[in-house]
Amino acid sequence: MMMRGFLLVGLIALGGIQVQAQGVIDRNHVPSNERVDPLERRRDDIDGNNIRATITNWTQTAQSGTPGDFWYEWPKNTNRRYVALTQFWVGAETTANDGPDAGETVWILDVSDFRGNNTGGSASWTFEPVGGYVNPAGSEYGIAQSDEPSSWPPFWPDKLEDPGDPGWSGSWNGFFGRDIYNADQEFFFKAGDDQYDRYRGTYSPDATDPSRYGLGLVIETRIMAWTQILVDDIIFMIYGVKNDGTEDLDKVGTAIWLADCVAGDCGDDIIFFDLLEDVAFMTDEDGIGDQNFGTDPAGTVGIALLETPGNATDRIDNDGDGSVSDECPANNGECNSPVVPEAFLVGELPSNGIDDNGNGLIDESSVHVPFGTQRGVGYADYIDNDNDGEQGAPLVTQEMVLAASSDQWLRWPPNPRNDPMQQVGGRPVVHLINVTQETVGLPFRDNIDNDDSHVQSSATYPYLSEPGSPLVTQEMINAAASDPYGRYLIQEAGILLYDLGPEDLGKAYADGLDNDEDGAIDEGIDEGTDEMIDESRADGIDNDQDWILLQNDTGLDGIEFSGDFGDGDGQPTSGAGTNFPGEKNIDVTDVSESDQIGITNVRLFGANTLAIGSASDRFMFFTYLIPGEFDTEQPDPGDNDLTVSSGLFPLKAGQTERISISVQLGIGQEEVLAARDNALDAYQEDYQFAQAPITPEVFAVEGDGRVTLYWDSKSEESDDDFLRSLGLPSKDFEGYRVYRATDPAFLDALQITDGRGNLTFRKPIAQFDLIDGIGGFHPVSINGVSFYMGDDRVSPGEGSNGLAHSYVDSTVTNGVTYYYAVTAYDYGAASANISPTETPVRIRRLADGTIETGRNVVVATPTTPVSGYQEAALENTNGYLPRVRGSTSSRIGYTIIDPRAIREGARYQISFTDTLMSGGRFAQDTITTSTFTLTDLDENRILIRDSDAWRVDSEFPALDDYGTPIGFSLQFFGESLVRINSSVSGWDNDAVFPVVLDPYISPGFTSGQRNPADYQVEVVGPSEGRSTALDVSFFRTLPERPTNVRVYRLDPDGAGGTLKEEVDYAFWDLTGDDFVGATATTPATFSADRERRESDLIIIHESLVGNRGAPQLTWRIGMNFTVEGGTNPSEGDVSTIITRKPFLASDVFEFMTFAPSTSTNNPDSLLSRIRVVPNPYVATNRFEQLNAFSTGRGERAIQFINLPPECTLRIFNVSGRLIRTLHLNEGVNDPASALMNGTIRWDLQSSDALTVSYGVYLYHVEAPTLGETTGTFAIIK
Repeated sequence: MMMRGFLLVGLIALGGIQVQAQGVIDRNHVPSNERVDPLERRRDDIDGNNIRATITNWTQTAQSGTPGDFWYEWPKNTNRRYVALTQFWVGAETTANDGPDAGETVWILDVSDFRGNNTGGSASWTFEPVGGYVNPAGSEYGIAQSDEPSSWPPFWPDKLEDPGDPGWSGSWNGFFGRDIYNADQEFFFKAGDDQYDRYRGTYSPDATDPSRYGLGLVIETRIMAWTQILVDDIIFMIYGVKNDGTEDLDKVGTAIWLADCVAGDCGDDIIFFDLLEDVAFMTDEDGIGDQNFGTDPAGTVGIALLETPGNATDRIDNDGDGSVSDECPANNGECNSPVVPEAFLVGELPSNGIDDNGNGLIDESSVHVPFGTQRGVGYADYIDNDNDGEQGAPLVTQEMVLAASSDQWLRWPPNPRNDPMQQVGGRPVVHLINVTQETVGLPFRDNIDNDDSHVQSSATYPYLSEPGSPLVTQEMINAAASDPYGRYLIQEAGILLYDLGPEDLGKAYADGLDNDEDGAIDEGIDEGTDEMIDESRADGIDNDQDWILLQNDTGLDGIEFSGDFGDGDGQPTSGAGTNFPGEKNIDVTDVSESDQIGITNVRLFGANTLAIGSASDRFMFFTYLIPGEFDTEQPDPGDNDLTVSSGLFPLKAGQTERISISVQLGIGQEEVLAARDNALDAYQEDYQFAQAPITPEVFAVEGDGRVTLYWDSKSEESDDDFLRSLGLPSKDFEGYRVYRATDPAFLDALQITDGRGNLTFRKPIAQFDLIDGIGGFHPVSINGVSFYMGDDRVSPGEGSNGLAHSYVDSTVTNGVTYYYAVTAYDYGAASANISPTETPVRIRRLADGTIETGRNVVVATPTTPVSGYQEAALENTNGYLPRVRGSTSSRIGYTIIDPRAIREGARYQISFTDTLMSGGRFAQDTITTSTFTLTDLDENRILIRDSDAWRVDSEFPALDDYGTPIGFSLQFFGESLVRINSSVSGWDNDAVFPVVLDPYISPGFTSGQRNPADYQVEVVGPSEGRSTALDVSFFRTLPERPTNVRVYRLDPDGAGGTLKEEVDYAFWDLTGDDFVGATATTPATFSADRERRESDLIIIHESLVGNRGAPQLTWRIGMNFTVEGGTNPSEGDVSTIITRKPFLASDVFEFMTFAPSTSTNNPDSLLSRIRVVPNPYVATNRFEQLNAFSTGRGERAIQFINLPPECTLRIFNVSGRLIRTLHLNEGVNDPASALMNGTIRWDLQSSDALTVSYGVYLYHVEAPTLGETTGTFAIIK
């Protein structure tokens, strides 16, 4: 028997080629009812970052056959074109299963477009969209798009099986699950080939549906874009090719057809494929583009296949990630695996799916052996080369090496073709390969669970266990004892056990069944051997061991705590075999779990030479899909096309294989390759990025020589799931940036270069940085340049936290159109090498020149208002809002932010809450303002509830609690301290010593509170007043005694009047002719003594304003005896004491709003202000925007400014002929907006849409309320 070792646990893939491969999802595939609907053809434009490209839901991009398609425009909104076409193909070699040709080989190839039905039938012979994945209301809604819910279907057909939320209606069908917005912009659709009836009566892909044609494929497609700076010049396309029929396809290939048109002039392009970099490049020979490029050089396109279909049954590590790549240790692969040698190619046909030379490998070819600087790839020899397999596995012995030495491929057991025991189903089974002296002592696979993981999984691989597996019996051991290699055949499964001996009694063995019904087969048997070789995204196993219990246990729908299948069950839940994504880092959502076969064919040919409409599928298949052909020579400049393919691979019924493509643009090849590397990093991270903050919503107000921006604060609530999954702080919002440009591509804002000299960052005109100790340049650089986080200090116009939600740009020129973007940015995570992420700048210039903007982008043209314009205002007195209740001395001012939001005659109310602020041990408690509430009285609606924006260091919100613009900003001038207002306080007799008001203080005893009330002290006759006995210190009690004063508190009565209420007081007698001592009970008079420098004290004992609690000490009232010539009060004198008060709960302000208006006073003066700018017009002017089209001169315009409202402008030539009639603010329904714009813009075209000639023109302005006026202007060539 072979030696046994004790090793760590790993992962596996199963043995013989005629046996069901270990780990294939054990779910009985039932074809879906998803069928194509050509009536749901849709086009759209992806523009989520710096690239804009037209896409279709029939797997073609750049061209849709519609005018205005975008051929990979970069930067977007510039009309600079680069790629004329990408098209997706899938083909298969299969066997006819119907009609007279049954049993014959047939080739079927699906294309995206340009192939008509040459039989004259109505069925489409190209990919078409699967029905149900678009908004059926119309084509204007485009393709389902993550950031446009209006584009979504009423429900998602592939999610009807979700018992908790059938169809996911109203939710996004995200790559990682329901309502998971992984990309900044993601498009989703499915395409199919079921109308391709070219082989009707010859091949039927679906035994359950005779009317289904083609190959029975469904192509699930996602096209994604991120604004993250590392990938903001890249578009990602992911195609999931599913065999939805009932027929297994053993030889399938895919291809991408690429057509260039770099810099808009296609005739001098150079397109080629770099085999070492695996990138298709497109460049322009002279670097000179069409007129849209101006003097800027043409850029370069790179198209890379990030992911190709996988082959999990060929025993080859096609992608090298489990054998030779740098990622092997991180992926927990078989890092010491032998590499496919060139000798293995002898006798092998590389594209027939058969192990022709018997070495155990299938279709090994030149792409697998080392080439240039490439290392080649490893293969599964079924030996644990890195010695990390399961404990108790058998070890290679010297006797095994000796036996294998007689075999051409050093197989063990040797020469299987000559060994009946080593043949299953009439075919030889190759077990160990390349058994050499170096393998002695290493564990090998025996198809037996040597460490009993079926009973309890190991600590290293806690999720690899298959309870219920059959166990080795004594009878099996007895039968194997007579075999020289200890073999035993499991007849039902066609699996051979090896080295079976007494030590294996009672151990589980592989039987090819899913005994624990978890979707995976024979897991936990022979784990740790040939890891990440022949891995699969459909085996139910976390092949690379990156599933994390505390972060990924979210269930089948990908949403944590939704209660769906697998949610929180402590085990990885795979989405393979379902229409759901499953959990992150396993199968469907883990791109590294695919044994990709790579690029296998590259063909180069002249543009328009591919007769796709008439070529046979067989010709197309053998020319463009069969592996081995590589046209890698760089062609002469011209107009050429390129195909890049990957194949061949098996696609069983129900199986899905994926192809991921990235299109990246840059100035040159170096930049493109750097972007490709970033795309690869993104792919290898399963397209998971640090997420940008929530995009702010921005509003713009156009004024005279200024533009006011304001925005909401939702960005500050952002929470980054990706950072949380890494165990890092997820609330990492850091601030806002404001960008300005005069072109919709924001090119003039792109001013900051990276270390290579490439323009990388936009330069903001304003930045508002959250004060949190983070400032300066971020420690993680991007191509040698770091993101500036801000200065981390408060600047004018900012709140105490450093943030602002409005900005006034007063550096603008009237008549010039500006584009503004307000972005929110975060910190990222320096410890994880994650740089800051910024919200996207979403703006698109449509084919007709019109502009569409996202929520954080606005277009503004500052201009003069109409003549006689009157600003919007709030009801006020000397600039302050009127108080209708209460007695506060605090005031409220205002500023108009957005006149358009001001309603005429609307009434608002401001009310307050207050609180008692503790002064601590040594200071008095103080009543102070807590919050304010703004209410719309007309609609009885609270607009801002319980806000603390009354504080001096706070910012008044520009939007109400519902996200609606308020239109004005309030400035609260609150009293910082309750104290006497000396300017309005005093005696009615000026000769009396001035009154003094201070909080009562007695060291160590108590402190009087600053009660925000007003008082009145009346001097009455002797003994007509009476004080109250009161403890005023630990050692003194003032007695009740007769006095000559009565004290009243003055409170608002709620109706504009005053309530006068007598309050209790203690009297501390310190002066006067009747002074006999403070504790005496004899009558006392209120007086002061300048010589003794003393004043009697009245100590008030009362409840706080608002009847807060029991009476307590508040103020002491005395007189300022230092005033020379002062006298004591006498009977009849009255002192009124008014305090400076904060905003309190008793205070209410109400005001009315006045919308913008106009005045018609002095009409002649108003009409005389009308001007034409520029005058004369000489060829062009700065008001004209960049040309929105690929040809022609572009816009021409002059402006008539300072016009009166509701006026008509008529333009005549010198002969008196009417050229054009224009109306001010024609089509503008908002009265406020109309009044704010006193400018008519004329495009120098006549009413017949003809450009006017050069010369002198006359204009006539007629205003119904003002009269009329005339003038002249000139247009000079």
